Amino acid sequence: MEFQLSVSASPDSHPFDLWVEPEGMMYQFPARSTVILSFRGPDAMKAEISHRSDGLIVWRPADTEVWATTADGSCDQIAGWRDLPAPGLDSGGAPMTVTPRQLIEDLFHPEPPDAHSDGSR
Repeated sequence: MEFQLSVSASPDSHPFDLWVEPEGMMYQFPARSTVILSFRGPDAMKAEISHRSDGLIVWRPADTEVWATTADGSCDQIAGWRDLPAPGLDSGGAPMTVTPRQLIEDLFHPEPPDAHSDGSR
């Protein structure tokens, strides 16, 4: 199955980042920039997006390849390599005691302290 997602920055926007996790692939977007992400795998439609004030985080499903096509037509695989499975996510990946998403969010994408007035996530 394949699912495509177009991500673009409008001309009046500020620069932002697009992260593809769990691999940590990052695009830095200037205004007027676009990338098409193609998800290829059995659960490709289960891709998730988290929003932060300075960027978007795309979470790929297990055993799903992610390809990026930019405005100039270049197309590269940026996540989901079969020969390098993500621990705790992909088939063949080493098991983990905590989910990869929780670990990555805690380490690399924490919400700002004032994001929730009651301190909850």
